[in-house]
Amino acid sequence: MKTADSGQIGILCADDQPVFTAVASRLRDVGQSVRFFDPRSKLTRPHIDDLALLVNKQVFPLNLPALRYARQTGTLLWNNLVATLALSSRLIGLRALETVGFRTPRITFEKPEFEYVAKPCYIWHGDPELNGEGEFYQERIHTEPIDYKYYAINDGTRVQTAAKRVTSKLHGPKRFLNQIRPRPTLTRRLRRLVTRLNLHGVGIDFVKDDECRFWAVDVNLAAGYRNSGLETALYESIRVNLPDGDQGTTFSD
Repeated sequence: MKTADSGQIGILCADDQPVFTAVASRLRDVGQSVRFFDPRSKLTRPHIDDLALLVNKQVFPLNLPALRYARQTGTLLWNNLVATLALSSRLIGLRALETVGFRTPRITFEKPEFEYVAKPCYIWHGDPELNGEGEFYQERIHTEPIDYKYYAINDGTRVQTAAKRVTSKLHGPKRFLNQIRPRPTLTRRLRRLVTRLNLHGVGIDFVKDDECRFWAVDVNLAAGYRNSGLETALYESIRVNLPDGDQGTTFSD
């Protein structure tokens, strides 16, 4: 296990992503060294060797060997490697959602007669498409073109949650509408997912049907947390996952 002498916090994320940029600024304010890595560029072993913690916000296949190397050599990962690999598969992600009690739409591997959302099997192979071509087909739940995005962050003390409404990307550019109060039943199941998979950060996309039932349609370890109000929880979650003695000075608002 690496110690404080190991150095930086790495964030696998675009360096202009607003939430993680704000979190990085707070970490630097308490004396932490933070470096962003382009998730579409290859991480090398020297990169990993310089890190105490890698916040694997967004992962593409070219960096999977680096994540395995990190696990082997003691560089901590914010979200564990097994969950990162498993939830990169949309089908496994949907099964995980079902296991903790979420309602999910039916899927087929041939184009169905009903309206559907076409999806690639892996999150890095593209976005869903309404009634398009995909590797599998998820029944479209008939509802208004709005997604309900739920987030969970394990800050080391508790699992904090938040939720918001956005316009659906299936019908044009995503647009933030408003924050909402998370529903207790959904947050209980979300916390169950975090606990079972030992996650530190995750997002889930829901749609609501005409009978006010919520359907989980995607799970996302690459969540951006925009307009969630979880910046402080992210900051605390990253700090608490650093090796002992490498958490900088005490931060107070």
